[in-house]
Amino acid sequence: MHRLGVHLSIARGIEKIFDTAFQMGCNCTQIFSHSPRSWHFRFPSDEQIEKFRYNYRRYDIKPVFVHQSYLVNLASPNRTVYMKSIDSIKREAQLVGLLGIRYIVIHPGSHLGKGEKVGLENIVNALNSLSNYLEDVEILVEMTAGSKNTIGSKFEHIEYILDNTVVESGVVLDTCHLFAAGYDIKSEEGLDRTVEEFEARIGMNKLKLIHLNDSKYPFGSNRDRHEHIGLGEIGVDGFRRIVNHRKLRNKPMILETPMDGVRSDEENLKVIKSLIDFRSFP
Repeated sequence: MHRLGVHLSIARGIEKIFDTAFQMGCNCTQIFSHSPRSWHFRFPSDEQIEKFRYNYRRYDIKPVFVHQSYLVNLASPNRTVYMKSIDSIKREAQLVGLLGIRYIVIHPGSHLGKGEKVGLENIVNALNSLSNYLEDVEILVEMTAGSKNTIGSKFEHIEYILDNTVVESGVVLDTCHLFAAGYDIKSEEGLDRTVEEFEARIGMNKLKLIHLNDSKYPFGSNRDRHEHIGLGEIGVDGFRRIVNHRKLRNKPMILETPMDGVRSDEENLKVIKSLIDFRSFP
């Protein structure tokens, strides 16, 4: 069954995301467990956790992915930020364990000018230091757009991290990020080539989630600016190829399109569903 959803707010209560997702026509979703721009972390009440677990069993809305804070930077050479990032993931792992969720999505982070080697080694060391806290949790490393000093805009970065960490780990591919990083996923030939390279370097079994976002900026711009589906540089035809690609179509897909009043999440979801050839799904 095709898994398609949107990133949802927990402002009304983390236990209520299932009602919202169901009403929108989602069968998977993603959330922030706390403000993505704050280190402050508050656990839900026991009652909320119990209701969340009940609703997770009740609804066919699976998986639920938890996206880590934007402040987390495991690549950082700044010791204070580095240790706060590790602590944040520890707390996130504790929460997802209580909720019965498996996946935590992280951005690899920035080496702040110290070089890719330093950044990659910091990430691997951080994840390995967390191994005792990540039982039954899988860390999903998200590809990035390649802005200055960031790690994760090349398949070889992700390959290195997954090959050298002892924790259970997988990958998130974001269509905007890939396109901005210089991976041609817009054309049929480019998409096939990108998927083939990913499969050869990392393996399709490691791809656990696809973020569906169009790109405001041109191919190879290294700029991470999401656009509504079909209104950006990837375009409608590009997304039609992506959502129907034989090696991608059975992966969970989550929309993270802008909240700017141009188009709602429901409208973007409707656009994606209109592009899917459901006859091609088993």
